[in-house]
Amino acid sequence: MDWPLGMESNARRGSLYPSVCERPSEDARSMPTPENDPAAPQPPQSAAASGLPGEPLVPALRQVKAEAVNLKAGEAKGQEDEMVIVLQDPEHLAPQPAVLSPAAYALVQLFDGNRTAQEIADLFEQMYGQEVKTDQVLSLQRELDAALYLSSPHFDKTVREALTGYLKAKVRPASHAGTGYPEDPDELKKFVESFFGAKDAPGALPAGTLPPASSDRVKALMLPHIDFNAGMAAYAHGYKALLEASQADLFVILGVAHQAMSEAPFLVSKKDLSTPLRQVATERALAGRLQKAAGVEESLAEFAHKSEHSIEYQAVLLAALLGERAKRDFEVLPILCGSVEGFIESDASPLNDDAFKRFVEALGEELERSKRRVCVLASVDLSHIGPKFGHSTSIDEKLLKPVARADRQMLASIEKLDPAAFFFEIARTQNSRNVDAVMAMLALLSLGKDIFKQASLLHYDQFLEQPTKSAVTFASMSFE
Repeated sequence: MDWPLGMESNARRGSLYPSVCERPSEDARSMPTPENDPAAPQPPQSAAASGLPGEPLVPALRQVKAEAVNLKAGEAKGQEDEMVIVLQDPEHLAPQPAVLSPAAYALVQLFDGNRTAQEIADLFEQMYGQEVKTDQVLSLQRELDAALYLSSPHFDKTVREALTGYLKAKVRPASHAGTGYPEDPDELKKFVESFFGAKDAPGALPAGTLPPASSDRVKALMLPHIDFNAGMAAYAHGYKALLEASQADLFVILGVAHQAMSEAPFLVSKKDLSTPLRQVATERALAGRLQKAAGVEESLAEFAHKSEHSIEYQAVLLAALLGERAKRDFEVLPILCGSVEGFIESDASPLNDDAFKRFVEALGEELERSKRRVCVLASVDLSHIGPKFGHSTSIDEKLLKPVARADRQMLASIEKLDPAAFFFEIARTQNSRNVDAVMAMLALLSLGKDIFKQASLLHYDQFLEQPTKSAVTFASMSFE
């Protein structure tokens, strides 16, 4: 059985690695596993389990996300589409995705930390009727270990060194430059400008330095954090309102803690944010006090921000539009908001939670004492629906219509500036649409309860990802 291993050179895969290219037979794909069928072939007793000395154990595969992807065939005659399994690290500790054939993915499922390479090879042959050599198991182990997908001493050492360096640094690197947006400064400027000329966008910005905002009536904005290419119009409508009607010099960015290891409702960072255009300064003294008010260990709070895009995307747009185009000085206050799921499961509201109320009160008092012109940016998306997000139903254009109706009913409660009504819209469905905006919008509405006079929906949109039959919805809204 010939399984080429090593850095993948197939251009259709780009830079993804490592790979095992041979597909399993139909019998292999349908074979039961020991985990889900007691009648399936059982693994031999490992060297560790027997208590006898033996070969080293193969480290376990880390908790990663796996997605089946169809790679389109090239133009060469005889090429066919190829199914691969793409592994991604939800903690973003592995710097790149890894791509495996279905056969290699089946093999790596046996990497549980309790088996030797020989035991894995023997078990794979028992389960799938296909021979695999020990050195092939070891080769796959080496590549996955180098790519930081295994729970090994190499992984521990590499991550410990990286995190130690990150926690000591005063600046958060731009972790999505070159993937989420252009890394080249000139290309990034052109890219951001293109948002305003996109379909349904408000129109191109005037040339040259942008004029100062004519008023300071916009005190907060709901903005998306979806992929820039998918949300251009929504971003443009929100930032047009900011450029024209906010004179703020301090922006509180309420992002979403997608990968936080803490269950705390808020995580504050004191680090400045690097972008390809300029370094965005954080109001560190204020951030430091709020980090203490949040009651989260500093290392956990800072680590939650390390690869989080919801704050980085707003920092990039502020740098491009306020910094480069409007020539305005400003600082930010980066705050990630935690998950609402624990509250929903316990039939409780964050609005009645002591930690939530204490932090929002502390934030409001700090902003009042600062005497700064402040604008709060909630960097959030709305519904996340379809198989990619745990639903059994595939989403199409027809199904997006009732989702839009539900979203607009939810947005209407926000337009009424009523946090309790907004949370009711979430809780009555147990957040079945996976709205990630909940904690950030509750914080925004609570902060503005004596400030906001009205809210206006600027733009609502939906992005349907055809390959996964899943969708994300999002909006921009101003608060005055």
